Amino acid sequence: MAQADLVLLHPPSVYDFRRQSILYGPISDLIPSSPVFEMYPLGFLTMVAYLEERGFEVRVVNLALRMMNDPHFDVPGFLSKLHPLAFGIDLHWLPHAHGSIEVAKLVRANHPNTPIIFGGLSATYFHDELIQVPAVDFVLRGDSVEPALYELMVRLRAGRSPAGVPNLTWKEDGQTRVNPKGFAPGSLDHVDLRPARMVRMVLRYRDLQSVLPFNGWWQNPITAVFTVKGCAHECVTCGGSNSACGLLNARSGPVFRSPASLVANMTEIGRISRGPIFLVGDLRQAGEP
Repeated sequence: MAQADLVLLHPPSVYDFRRQSILYGPISDLIPSSPVFEMYPLGFLTMVAYLEERGFEVRVVNLALRMMNDPHFDVPGFLSKLHPLAFGIDLHWLPHAHGSIEVAKLVRANHPNTPIIFGGLSATYFHDELIQVPAVDFVLRGDSVEPALYELMVRLRAGRSPAGVPNLTWKEDGQTRVNPKGFAPGSLDHVDLRPARMVRMVLRYRDLQSVLPFNGWWQNPITAVFTVKGCAHECVTCGGSNSACGLLNARSGPVFRSPASLVANMTEIGRISRGPIFLVGDLRQAGEP
């Protein structure tokens, strides 16, 4: 079977959910999936598009969904058969704090010399603490890390130091290094979702189950298109508020996609799906024009 350069792993919220009785609470109502939080971030899809357009092969593996659908799915055995240049693990939603670390430990046990990269909103906020975990080699900070991830992959492939990669927290000789923030796009048109690439991924790795977004997607094949990153508002309970995004992503306000980019994205999705398309973000934030 083909091997990818980068394998993006989406963990369950709690790794032991198949053998533990857990009271999750109502937080999972925020996303269209179960309390296991088996829906992976849309950032996986933009990373796939950005890296594959530049020569890297990327594979998405929804471990959470595989574990939900098959009580006997052997996670360590599955991971042992993967041999990429690097693994990526998302810690976007804070409920994944347990699952992401446990999956990283399993990856390290099976691949002691393969770099493990973390990213996501929660990983960004807790990057100092996260990099202290022995199984974590790199943390990419921010919500638009595609160029930085590409630069990191180029350096890993060439065996070069990651010292110049922007937005990167890493370890060198036991010491934590925090590279300065760099890439901060003025719009979101530098990268796009490419649903056709996910179809090709299924065929390349002969694995449909690993790329499905969440349990029940076949019955409710909703897709999402981001219109904005960041927010103009200051809701105190939101980790994506204007102040939070300024702190985490070095951004003074929301960043939008152009109407042409949105229409092109929706048109491409419509070629392979007749399900509803959810536009994420209030379009009115960008103003009447």
